Amino acid sequence: MRVLIRWVPRGSLVSRIKGRRSHAIELYSERPIRSERDLFDFVQALDEDEGIRLEGSLKNHSGGGFVFIGFYRGSYCVNICDRVWDPRLRKYVAGGKDEWFYFDTAKEACNFVLKEAKRPLRGWLY
Repeated sequence: MRVLIRWVPRGSLVSRIKGRRSHAIELYSERPIRSERDLFDFVQALDEDEGIRLEGSLKNHSGGGFVFIGFYRGSYCVNICDRVWDPRLRKYVAGGKDEWFYFDTAKEACNFVLKEAKRPLRGWLY
């Protein structure tokens, strides 16, 4: 994960928009994933502090669900959960109904994830 800390003076446009008197804003970059090849390459190269989020096409999860992929201690972890609209944040967030799946190889994880992902593929490396 990449973290950028940017100092913002009090009363600036950014701090007024946020409605806070914050001096720092933390941002992280996300890289879009739009193809199966990109997905496979990113999954193979995942570090433990990185992850992948994909929009799902799951009938038993709200909003089609989210599919998350992570790498921890030598294995790949896939988390499926609801995709819920948060009107306060004005974006979709992860909801409940978590399901966890574990795989030994990137290929196994990708094959599973591609069956659950929305088409066209919409994902992000974070």
